[in-house]
Amino acid sequence: MKTKKREKTMGEELVEAVKEAIEDPKSMTIYRKGLDIKSIRKSLGLSQSQFAKTYGFNLDTLKKWEQGAHSPDQAVVSYISCIFKKPKLIANIMKSHPDEDSLACSA
Repeated sequence: MKTKKREKTMGEELVEAVKEAIEDPKSMTIYRKGLDIKSIRKSLGLSQSQFAKTYGFNLDTLKKWEQGAHSPDQAVVSYISCIFKKPKLIANIMKSHPDEDSLACSA
């Protein structure tokens, strides 16, 4: 008899994505050189508004990060590294939790 495979929690998915981002030399290079959020966003083909909505960021905060007026904290840097590594996975996780205002990142 086959048992039904349990779905991973949002936390488990994020931890897995962070581990992959840390283990991938390419993603670590991005972190060491400084996180270029604008380039990551553009590489995904998203406007600022689309990126903010898809990944739970405050639009004004995203604009400030891209302009260099503010810098994201370490947790956000890790999260954006995960977005770069697994954009579809992170977008799907965020879609599955649309009513959780606490997921939104702001300065």
